[in-house]
Amino acid sequence: MPAPATPDPASRATTDSRRDPAYDRRRLIAFFAGLLAFYGGAVLILRPGPEDIDTIALPVMFAPAFGALIAVLFARGRVQFGRLTRHLWLAFLPPLAILATTWLASYVTDVEVQPGNLLGVLAFAIPFGLLGSITAVGEEIGWRGFLWPLMRRHTGFWTAAAIMLPIWWLYHVPAVLWWGYGYVGGLPAFTVGMVGFILFVGVITERSNSLWPSVLAHGAWNSLVAAAFRAGLGGQSPSCDGTACEPFTAGANLFTGPQTLLGEFGWIAALTMLALGVATAVWHVRRPQP
Repeated sequence: MPAPATPDPASRATTDSRRDPAYDRRRLIAFFAGLLAFYGGAVLILRPGPEDIDTIALPVMFAPAFGALIAVLFARGRVQFGRLTRHLWLAFLPPLAILATTWLASYVTDVEVQPGNLLGVLAFAIPFGLLGSITAVGEEIGWRGFLWPLMRRHTGFWTAAAIMLPIWWLYHVPAVLWWGYGYVGGLPAFTVGMVGFILFVGVITERSNSLWPSVLAHGAWNSLVAAAFRAGLGGQSPSCDGTACEPFTAGANLFTGPQTLLGEFGWIAALTMLALGVATAVWHVRRPQP
């Protein structure tokens, strides 16, 4: 039987250096420098104005991936891609939970349900989730592929989530303040929902040792929750004038009602996501994987 091949010393040295915590500070510097350079360059080149979120959204969403690339090329960084696992199906748990709570809330709030659109929402859920993942992968390569595993080498789960929150908030807030993404009055609810989402995707990332469940979860959130469960391509989003938003109109949306309750800037999704994120995080921390 032939003897096992001896790893090439140069290859082994490169692998060891990628895992060496002594390099992590320069990896973080390279990541954020690349992210900010890409983000700022896109803003300077495209010069988005109010309500120009469609113009700037795609470049902004790939800024974290560019930051990770810079860290890999110049600071011996590492992106955890992983494999496709059964945890992919957990990506649809937040939209399903929010759909259920929104339906229940319709009995005690101004939210109205268009029952005829339910089959349309369910039929489009997986295709829209996959479509949303095409752009969400740009963010997740940076956040859960590079930054989250790097932080977890040095901190506990709750601390890593607490660090991720202000980073993610600052990353999103320019789009809210200046480019028409959601509306400023919805920032408190958006932040609460963000806490829950960070916890939830942190759990499925660690349980799967893979980037892909978080990519699909992010894509499903953007295409289902953020659109207030649009049943097809014909749904209408709320219109905002900078101080207030008109309610979601009927169109092909499953739910209609005030923007303060619906969508990712609404309190129903925010509180549901927070409860789901905290519950899964507590379970994950108390029952660690071998």
